[in-house]
Amino acid sequence: MASRKYVNIYTDGGSEKWAYIVVKDNKIIHEESGVFGLCASTNNDDTESEGIIRAVQYAKDHPGNYILTTDSQAIIAKINGNMANVTKNPNIKGIQSLLKEIKESRQPVSFTIKWEKRISNEFMKRVDMLCKS
Repeated sequence: MASRKYVNIYTDGGSEKWAYIVVKDNKIIHEESGVFGLCASTNNDDTESEGIIRAVQYAKDHPGNYILTTDSQAIIAKINGNMANVTKNPNIKGIQSLLKEIKESRQPVSFTIKWEKRISNEFMKRVDMLCKS
């Protein structure tokens, strides 16, 4: 039986920016970042979840098996329905909807979402830097 090959996506968000990078065979094959918004109400949850939304949209267009890594335990809890940490963040529902849409469409896309300590490896450092530049 052949082992399943995974593509890694690392996401992050900062005070105003979001970013994600796609890593296959230990090489960055795609990266993207942007400004979420410059309003006073923008918070870290907004930018963290925007990075995840953009990453999931990328994966939707590039079917495969993904391990999506974020440094935000709060965002993972919210995606998984832990309502104890809910903020007024419409992006969480957007992430949940995208994941549900992919699952129901039977597209050849799978996700595992995991937490990893901030800047714990070269890819987490890279995505963190993209949020600061």
